[in-house]
Amino acid sequence: MRKIFLFLLIFMAFASLALAGAPKPGDPAPDFSLQTMDGKTLSLSSFKGKVVLIGMFHICVPCMNQAMELNKVREQIQSDDLVILGINTSGDSPDDVLAYLKRFPQPVKFPYLLDPAQTVHKAYIQRDMPTVLVVDKEGVLRARSPSVGAGQLVPFLKKLL
Repeated sequence: MRKIFLFLLIFMAFASLALAGAPKPGDPAPDFSLQTMDGKTLSLSSFKGKVVLIGMFHICVPCMNQAMELNKVREQIQSDDLVILGINTSGDSPDDVLAYLKRFPQPVKFPYLLDPAQTVHKAYIQRDMPTVLVVDKEGVLRARSPSVGAGQLVPFLKKLL
């Protein structure tokens, strides 16, 4: 039992170090400017005054599942004050991302951005796949979480709207 406890303490210490320097709730959200799948350029700072829900994704099943949860959020909150963005943070090619999106059970109901240089991945020190971020109207990071369901997101977002 003592060995298990010691292992958990060491694991938690290393996990904390891995996220050292990562933006956390209460910090200003690092800005980014990326292109959508259809070539439009969007930046986080252009959405100041709106709540922004971001899904940081790779090409994987958990990320697909999280994207479907973001679709549910969009269905439940149709406010113009909420922006939802998906970002492929692993630097995958547009063709690979498009093929991946075509396998989804339904189309995404939000812009899906490409990050070929992995700038968002680096700025936010992404460790979890997927990672969900909530940025408030002033550009402050309010939540950072691995996979989270619409049932938890909707009440949280409504408080920020």
